[in-house]
Amino acid sequence: MDTGDPAPAAAPKRARDPEFWIAIGALVVSALAMLTSLLQTGIQRNQERAMVWPHVSAGPRYSGEGFAFAAGNKGLGPALVHHVELRVDGQPVADWMAVLDRVLGPGHGYGWERLQANDIAGTILAANETRVMFGIPWDDRTRAAFGGGSRVSVSLCYCSFLGECWVSGPGLDHPRVDACPRATD
Repeated sequence: MDTGDPAPAAAPKRARDPEFWIAIGALVVSALAMLTSLLQTGIQRNQERAMVWPHVSAGPRYSGEGFAFAAGNKGLGPALVHHVELRVDGQPVADWMAVLDRVLGPGHGYGWERLQANDIAGTILAANETRVMFGIPWDDRTRAAFGGGSRVSVSLCYCSFLGECWVSGPGLDHPRVDACPRATD
């Protein structure tokens, strides 16, 4: 059945309102501002990490008075030293007196009164701070045992205040670790 009414005409295309384009522009500007903020946060986080980056090394020191082992922080920030490991000929030892027992032999005759010993595990080394961990005066036996290349090595596990941790070793390469054993372990 034909009613004779003409078919409805297609609606004319409407031009977008200026408010629509302003809203799209505001969304684009907001997205760019958020992206810029995220990038800037990443850059700032890297700058913070660099500002508190410690770099601790331990090694032998020789002087006219005697032999010593010292730890120094040459980084930019403080180092929280959590663990110190002593080794003689690659084997772990408990403390500096055990080092002397291995290097000089049992009954070496050195007591704590003749030694300088500091346990730095559980302490903080400030930037550019160096601490002597062990020192012994020269005599014929100590000069023979420690005068040439040392059989003793020290490894330190330390962290920055941001919780990033490293293990010191020979040279400049200090591998990152997830965490250090605590000083009380």
